[in-house]
Amino acid sequence: MKKLLSLWLAICLMAGGFGGSSASAADEGGELRIVEPIGEKALLMSDGSMWTWDATNMIRTPGNFAAAAGEDYRGGYALTSDGRAAAWSFGRPKILPNLTGVRQVTHGYFLKSDGTVWTESGQEKDYADIALIDANSRFFAALSRKGDVIYDGSYGIKKLGNVADAASVVTLAVADNMVALLYNSGKVTIYDTAIFDDHGRIVPVTSAEDAVHIAYAAKTEKPLGESDKLIITRKDGSVWITGKYEKRFTPTTKIEGLADIVRTAPLTNEKRFYKQGRNGDWVLYDNGAIKPLKVPAVQSLAVSLSNPQPNVGESVEVDISETYTNGAKIKVAPSEAEIAVEKPHLLKLQADGTLKVLGVGESKVAVTSGGQTASVTLSSALRHSLKYAKQVKGIAYVPIKPVIQAIGGTVTKSSEAGGLDIKVGETALKLKTGDLNATLNGRPYRMKAAMIAEGGESYIPASLLSDSCGASVKWNDKWKQVEISFGKSVLTVVSAETAALVKKAAQGSLARYIGKSYWVNHFQDYERFTKVTIVDILPDDTGDFAIVFKTPSGKKLTTYPMRASYIPDLLGASDTFLTYDPYKKYKWSSSVWKHVKAGEVVLGMTKDQVALAWGAPASKTVTTANGKKIEVWVYGNFNSVGFVNGSVVLIYS
Repeated sequence: MKKLLSLWLAICLMAGGFGGSSASAADEGGELRIVEPIGEKALLMSDGSMWTWDATNMIRTPGNFAAAAGEDYRGGYALTSDGRAAAWSFGRPKILPNLTGVRQVTHGYFLKSDGTVWTESGQEKDYADIALIDANSRFFAALSRKGDVIYDGSYGIKKLGNVADAASVVTLAVADNMVALLYNSGKVTIYDTAIFDDHGRIVPVTSAEDAVHIAYAAKTEKPLGESDKLIITRKDGSVWITGKYEKRFTPTTKIEGLADIVRTAPLTNEKRFYKQGRNGDWVLYDNGAIKPLKVPAVQSLAVSLSNPQPNVGESVEVDISETYTNGAKIKVAPSEAEIAVEKPHLLKLQADGTLKVLGVGESKVAVTSGGQTASVTLSSALRHSLKYAKQVKGIAYVPIKPVIQAIGGTVTKSSEAGGLDIKVGETALKLKTGDLNATLNGRPYRMKAAMIAEGGESYIPASLLSDSCGASVKWNDKWKQVEISFGKSVLTVVSAETAALVKKAAQGSLARYIGKSYWVNHFQDYERFTKVTIVDILPDDTGDFAIVFKTPSGKKLTTYPMRASYIPDLLGASDTFLTYDPYKKYKWSSSVWKHVKAGEVVLGMTKDQVALAWGAPASKTVTTANGKKIEVWVYGNFNSVGFVNGSVVLIYS
């Protein structure tokens, strides 16, 4: 496909262009080039992609676009190499579903291979058997295969004349009341609706004999009475502009400073246009100043990870962003970039572009896109500590298999009795139980302490990880554990003593509650007035604690996790726990206790009994009448109890 497009572009450049459209092509394996500048921002590229503007940022749309026409602020239309039409305003070109078999695109019009003319609204019924078209924001022109030159302007459709050999016309250009034709011989003729003979027939005027490209500066804001200017590129590579009204057919002004030009693309007027040299490069001619139009290139690359410090087993997304020389900031899918992992035993690049974390450690992830490379470091860890570290005669040991596997390695038995083969990335170790002599990457290596076997587990001195894998190894005497570090990645291997030390430190002052007894009042679903003794206070990995109670029958009750500061308040609140045995303090009848435990208040109860049944009231009022003390308790739910001389006489609930 690229070779076909390349041939198409070469033929069209030699012939003088597309009459408002352009082919998108690149030599097989060649460098990226600009095929067509569309306004000051939009570009058609040789790889079939397009740059367009979404009013805030330049965006690049990959594809097989072969031609385009339009403006920055009004959008435009494009043609794919397989004959489909696309359109854009602000944003990406989008394929128009019903326009297929298109071979030429211009401003709002599409010419199909069958000679019909279409717009987004449908087929233009007035045109058939058409060979070439051109349009701008106000006018439309067409050349039929029979040679009819057709113009659609302010006063409707008009036939301007007939060309004897329509196949020899390679470019059609339309302006206000004028249609210019470029022949493959280099001849340029102009049909002007104001130039006609005595019979009313339009008389074509020859403008040049040696042109390779023509384009009207149709966007000219011209003075009243002045015609649009035709930009003519000649075979000698020079660029000429037609004159004022009486010389509107004659190239009178040569643009100085331009040489070896093959085509132009007008911008706002004849003083601002793009020109393309024979080498394929484009420059902007701006009122005498010449500025190169460069291919947008990646200026910088930014790479980040969804989680730079993940746990083993997790997947991490790679976020890639390119900043281009035209100011565009574009997200790049991982599948479209080259991603290299420094340590593949720690990270595995998956088919969807994410990174699977295999082991504990640090690894650089290098991303190459658009000729730029950026890297980011991932530091992985285990979600939990490993077990069974120990210190023997001042030497710290760790269990070999779980530790090596945790850092992305493998452990296998060797053919030698008591021997093990260890592989971590590019590092290979051979060692034997009780033997100081080992092999590191094929060379003799003497360990500081020999591998030991105990309880069916093999242990290596932790220092071996420092010598062979570059880890920083430390025995933490406070917590009785080994800490293995790879930069920010830390693997902790605890000993049999660690848990008790950590628990004791975490409990801190809460340890004073262990062994104390309480009687349940209202807490969770525990039975009221049951004696419970605190046998433990367990920390979790969030910093919260759960209280473990034990009943006289030996049953253990564990509370929900709570903050350390809440535990004293919980145990000190009489509405949740009592610090005394209520059965010993109050010698009430079994029927009274039944009501109290059920949270019921009945006539004749005392204030202590009501307080234990319903709790403390929100408010109390006390008065005396007829020598009797009257007291009313009101609760937050508006339940009320009335006492006379300390006995319940009224209940409102």
